[in-house]
Amino acid sequence: MIIALIATSLKKLSSDQVGLKYDTINKNLDETPQKEGLHNGPPGFEFIIFPSVYKTLTFDDLRCLNKDGVIITLDVSYQYKAQPAKLHEIAMNFKDYEGYKKVLQFTGESALHEACSYFDTAQFQAERVRFQETVRNVTVRKYATLYSDITDLQVSNIARPAEYEDAIRSKERAREDIEVAKNERPRLLTEAMTKYREANTTAEILIDKAESEARILQNRAAQEAAAIIEQYQKESEAYKEILSPTGLGFTIDGFISYMGVRVISSAKNPVYIGMKSPAQTSYLP
Repeated sequence: MIIALIATSLKKLSSDQVGLKYDTINKNLDETPQKEGLHNGPPGFEFIIFPSVYKTLTFDDLRCLNKDGVIITLDVSYQYKAQPAKLHEIAMNFKDYEGYKKVLQFTGESALHEACSYFDTAQFQAERVRFQETVRNVTVRKYATLYSDITDLQVSNIARPAEYEDAIRSKERAREDIEVAKNERPRLLTEAMTKYREANTTAEILIDKAESEARILQNRAAQEAAAIIEQYQKESEAYKEILSPTGLGFTIDGFISYMGVRVISSAKNPVYIGMKSPAQTSYLP
């Protein structure tokens, strides 16, 4: 019995543990935390053990609503540790480490939801550092009421809805296209003005050329017309001289016969004439 009493009166804590002695017979909880080593106590006592080092709490794919009511998916991790001086209050409120850890888990989720509600959708991308600091501050404030310290908080992922991301990419592409169009506008205007000036220059050249050719054709036509008129005038004078009494003295019939002979003689192709018989081949008196 003595050996059994001694065996049940000794308990050991490892280097990463801190605990409170709990008398299972008298239901008495010691207020002084014990560190690593071999400890004695009332027969049958137990240690309510808590980690003496920081433990990691991770939230993967936690979904929260932001200020715009958009669902944001977060990956957050941080390390926590119960304050040794407050282990008695923690044990009285949460029984043991497992119960305490569950409350820390729920409190951490609450802190993330609260921090998420302070930011709109665009701020999660533009102010990521400030969001992480807000998460840290809210978590520290909430964990302080549970007598827990936190460190090394990291927001490793912030995922917005796929539809929102597609809309953002489309908006960015449209904005880039607008910027490209704005940058291209001076060049296109310059090209258009260059083509416009070239077209005007070409048109002026064509107009000047057409006017020059028109003047040449007009002068040529005027000269040809004057030459034809002069030729007819000379022929008219010659015919007048032929018909005048002081000239050759042709009669009208003789003149017509003379003209017929000239026409026939100047013809390039053979001329065939049908005449009544007996034909009058001479019109001279």
